[in-house]
Amino acid sequence: MILNPSQIGDITELKCQAYLIENGWNVLVPIGNHQKYDLVIEKNGKFYKIQVKHAMPEETGFMVRTKYEVRNSGKIKKVTYSANDVDYFMTECYGKFYLFPVFGTTETRFWTVPTKLSTQKKAQDFKAEDILLQL
Repeated sequence: MILNPSQIGDITELKCQAYLIENGWNVLVPIGNHQKYDLVIEKNGKFYKIQVKHAMPEETGFMVRTKYEVRNSGKIKKVTYSANDVDYFMTECYGKFYLFPVFGTTETRFWTVPTKLSTQKKAQDFKAEDILLQL
């Protein structure tokens, strides 16, 4: 069965929600699809807005698109998220979960193989298990 993009997004959201609950976080899901975040997580009275995005595997790691579309008068505009919109993005790739801040780009690549440039983002630096412990 071939899944459409909405179904793929739903599955990623559910996987992330289950992961967060299993790791002791309270997960709040807004009603409707009108917010720029998909869920809010809470622990010890601290709240964080999370936008869940599907990871697209690549040969050297994976890529996450970090933009959304705004429709106005039949025109579609692609907009990048700001730190005011969400606190973190979350994704899952091959059973591993990642949490990363807003970089202000329309897409972000994460490397799972050794990299030579310091500007290349290493997936291991954004493992959800490590980031969540710092919140």
